[in-house]
Amino acid sequence: MNIHNSLGDNMLRVLTFVLACLSLVLAGATASAAEKKARVLVVHSYGEHHVCGKPQGDGVARALAEGGWVRGKNLELRSFFMDTKKVYTTPEAIRERGRLALEMVESFKPDVVVVLDDNAIREVLLPLVNRKDIAVVFSGMNGQPEAYDRKAHFLESLNKPGHNITGVYEKLYVAKSLRVMAAAIGDIQPGDKVIGITDYSPTGNAITRQFEIELADKKIALGWELRRVRDFEQYKALIEELNKDPHVKAIYPAALKLQTADGKTLVANEIFDWTTRHSHKPEMALNYYFSKIGLFGGAAVDFTNMGYQAGKKAAMILGGRPAGEIPIEDASSYAIVFNLKRAKRLRIGIPKSLLTAADHVYGAKGE
Repeated sequence: MNIHNSLGDNMLRVLTFVLACLSLVLAGATASAAEKKARVLVVHSYGEHHVCGKPQGDGVARALAEGGWVRGKNLELRSFFMDTKKVYTTPEAIRERGRLALEMVESFKPDVVVVLDDNAIREVLLPLVNRKDIAVVFSGMNGQPEAYDRKAHFLESLNKPGHNITGVYEKLYVAKSLRVMAAAIGDIQPGDKVIGITDYSPTGNAITRQFEIELADKKIALGWELRRVRDFEQYKALIEELNKDPHVKAIYPAALKLQTADGKTLVANEIFDWTTRHSHKPEMALNYYFSKIGLFGGAAVDFTNMGYQAGKKAAMILGGRPAGEIPIEDASSYAIVFNLKRAKRLRIGIPKSLLTAADHVYGAKGE
């Protein structure tokens, strides 16, 4: 018997056994990795069915699916609704909702957090700046990115943010909307104007600044004037005042959260329901869905597409691209929208050429 051959055979059998065990371990690890789903948490400033939040959330989900991240297959997608526009409206309540959202971040451990609107940006995005384990994508930012950057540094440049934050700024396309409105109503005389209306909420303050920025040095046939209201009583009084002014050709209602005299908080759809029943002026719609629920129209922010833009960025991050290398962009598109039912009530005949160019026309003649 050759002892060297026997030892060699034993060593070969041991090595074979070790390699087989290692293969099983590696196969198990690979299977486990394959089963691990990506995690995305969408934090809404809004309630679940809010007219600004839901279209953005739908857009995020669609972009993730188109990017190969399918809920129930390789993606776990959850939402947290801060509901700060209707229910939790005080500064203290908003901060508490932000704290609860951050608790969900820590328990869920998402790869990407998508935040919708400025309340979520302020209370959830800013505390997550420079986290190594989480990327954050924002949508619907009305405040200026540079102003947020002064609170928590995340922005080297818009084209290359350089940290763990990217997203979509909510450009309002106000100048374009004014031109569309002028074409829709026609017969513009010197002194004719549109009145923008904002509230004093953080979002109202941000939209006021956006109006200033977007209309600086713009030459438009219609004049522009901004009026601000602190509550629903002031808003109602202003609408009645504007009804009596023949030079006011349209209003741009962007007061989206107002308190009533008895302490109730009204949000966009409730404010606009009252507006369309009492105002005699066509309304420029801040987003296309506002026209769908009754406002006259104009060139409006496409909230679904804005959420879709943010969702595409989230999909890129899940695919391995660092958030800091993905540019922060303006909302890339607006939608020209009209509500024919509202136009009929106001006795405005929108030119056919403008209706043909519209992206969405709601209502129908004869309704």
